Amino acid sequence: MVDALMQQLERAVTSAWYRGALWLWLLWPFSLLTSVVVARRRRRFLLHPPTPLSVPVVVVGGVTVGGSGKTPVVLALVKELEARGKRVGVVSRGYGGSPSREPREVHESTSAALVGDEPALIKRKTGVPVAVCCDRVRGAEYLISHYDIDIILSDDGMQHYRLPRNLEIAIVDGRRGLGNGRLLPMGPLREPPSRLSEVDFVLTRNSEDAEPSISYRPTGFRHHTTCQYMEIDQAVDKWSTQNVAAVTGLGQPEQFFDLLRSLGLSITAQSLRDHRPISLRMLENTEAQIVVITAKDAVKLPPAIDERIWILEIEAVVPDSLIEGVMAVIDSKG
Repeated sequence: MVDALMQQLERAVTSAWYRGALWLWLLWPFSLLTSVVVARRRRRFLLHPPTPLSVPVVVVGGVTVGGSGKTPVVLALVKELEARGKRVGVVSRGYGGSPSREPREVHESTSAALVGDEPALIKRKTGVPVAVCCDRVRGAEYLISHYDIDIILSDDGMQHYRLPRNLEIAIVDGRRGLGNGRLLPMGPLREPPSRLSEVDFVLTRNSEDAEPSISYRPTGFRHHTTCQYMEIDQAVDKWSTQNVAAVTGLGQPEQFFDLLRSLGLSITAQSLRDHRPISLRMLENTEAQIVVITAKDAVKLPPAIDERIWILEIEAVVPDSLIEGVMAVIDSKG
């Protein structure tokens, strides 16, 4: 009941942010306070930047709250950098897990409930060293002291100014933009729009016109229990006469649902709050022959929880200019 109410509240506030509801002006004094705090932290960072680490740090983040597709970009960067012979480590706060002030290394068997779904997903997808910590600096130092790495990627963390960075990548949703352009809680922004002019790369997703942009390419479906792989066309044809439910705990679930529909699937959509795990009770109450989830949802579930579950596998395609920019940062430190 509490989760359902919180989900309704989050949706109502998010909808208000992106349609510019007038009642949000009641929150203007609080957003004014946010602007003072944000400006002070940014000024302190510029006047007294943190001591650089021994390897370059690339931060993948954004200025809006909610899902913007940062983790798929991190996964794509890991893949591209490893293909070029670079050794990569990833650091994260571990949102959704059990907060830790001490660095906690993520292993393939580590529970997502402990370290967060995104770090667990990155580890299982890539196998690279991953550490979570409320203080990303300590997490990065742990990776440097335990592994021979060439670069650290920070999954989120643009506003974590204790962390030194050699390059910043901001992700912007082309459909939603920056909402009403206001800072929290009046709007969805963690920092003012002008912050985007200070980063090294702004990547736009869900836009065919923007350059540089990110595209998300579905590659197939994988059975959650057996790991059986099925091509998209084969799955769409096989499931055409079956009831298919799409269930997810993403920040922007409609994008997942729209993607499945664009592939030719007729689905019944069910969503939870961002980062929330799909429960056994929810699955038991889902009357469908096939249940499709995301990889982010899958890391929070035991393999044998439900034989109906299939995972939509996707990969982000990032521009060559971004890879060249990151490679230049690594080479400059060498």
